[in-house]
Amino acid sequence: MKKIVYTLIILFIAQFNFAGEIDSILSKARQLGEAKNYTEAIKVYETYIKNSDNENLKDVIVELANCYYLVGKKDIAVKYIKKAITKYGFIEEDFIYNNYLDENLSKYALSKIYDDLEKLQAEYASR
Repeated sequence: MKKIVYTLIILFIAQFNFAGEIDSILSKARQLGEAKNYTEAIKVYETYIKNSDNENLKDVIVELANCYYLVGKKDIAVKYIKKAITKYGFIEEDFIYNNYLDENLSKYALSKIYDDLEKLQAEYASR
């Protein structure tokens, strides 16, 4: 019985440490973005996404899209905005009111996907 309790305690501590490590990865990505080191920020954001539980990543996906947009990779940025719509429920109002979305990317992405926006939102709704 003691072995089971100890095992559960160790698993709990390991999970807590992993969550802290994941949060520090996101913090590092945001610091790199704020420092305008977008290429490195992209790598760290992608690491974060790969290692996260894949829930509530809408804003992180948008931040990653911003980085791609700001290094001139507009098509990849739009791809990530589409992902934010289809997987995380990014809606038309988010193009205006989202605190993370770069204003220029917002205009660019909306111009590129406007005709498909309803279809993309329907894909999210059908999940």
